[in-house]
Amino acid sequence: MHRSIPLLLAVLLLAGCWSRHKRNEPAYTGPREVTIEWLGHGCFRVTSSIGLTVLTDPFNPKVLTYPVKAGSVPADVVIVTHEDDTANYTDMASGSPIIFRSSMASGVNRASGILIRGVQTSSESLTVSPRLNVAYTWAMDGIRFCDLGAVEDAVSLSEALNIGNVDVLFLPVGGPPNFTDDKRRLTIQRLNPKIIVPMMYSTAYSSKVPLRGLGEWLSRQPSVVRIRGNRFTLAKSQIPATTTVYVPSVR
Repeated sequence: MHRSIPLLLAVLLLAGCWSRHKRNEPAYTGPREVTIEWLGHGCFRVTSSIGLTVLTDPFNPKVLTYPVKAGSVPADVVIVTHEDDTANYTDMASGSPIIFRSSMASGVNRASGILIRGVQTSSESLTVSPRLNVAYTWAMDGIRFCDLGAVEDAVSLSEALNIGNVDVLFLPVGGPPNFTDDKRRLTIQRLNPKIIVPMMYSTAYSSKVPLRGLGEWLSRQPSVVRIRGNRFTLAKSQIPATTTVYVPSVR
């Protein structure tokens, strides 16, 4: 019995040292910046400084021929704004991501430590198709993102209130057909994003989908930054004071 006491004390001492070591283990001290990668159409991979990844609107490679293969994109979270082959091909993602889609994604959700809000968009116009579209907002490294998906009408005041502040807005500019320039302008005015990343426009890889080109809309924007390559990094301190369009290149 007496022999076991020194052994027990030694075990407790080692456990205490290990515990103190874990408590004093330094946290991540690298740059707090997000990597934004455009994979084509409305599909982006947004990765935080600690490696958490959100994949938006993965497309079917048989419909949009951008150079991305099924099961080739690591992701922790996949968000689907609307249900068609240009946005709901979740097999693009590798691993076992948490997937948000359809009306079940409305409201506040948490996945892999990321708070994601789904805001269902709607339209009062009878000429606009009634298909479901969910806009998503989330934050990484102090930067707030919003993906509007295939929105077909200007974001309403109540929707803008639910979406909240926006640093980076993924904005459709070549479709859907009902999302006109006037509706787009009103949406930008109500959300007041600091950075707009255009999406869903015509390229050599999208010939099977009727879309408008990027050039006409882009020519009217007062501040444009063209990205060399299909990805860029962004820190909170780098966010411009006035709305600026960032245009990644097709790979």
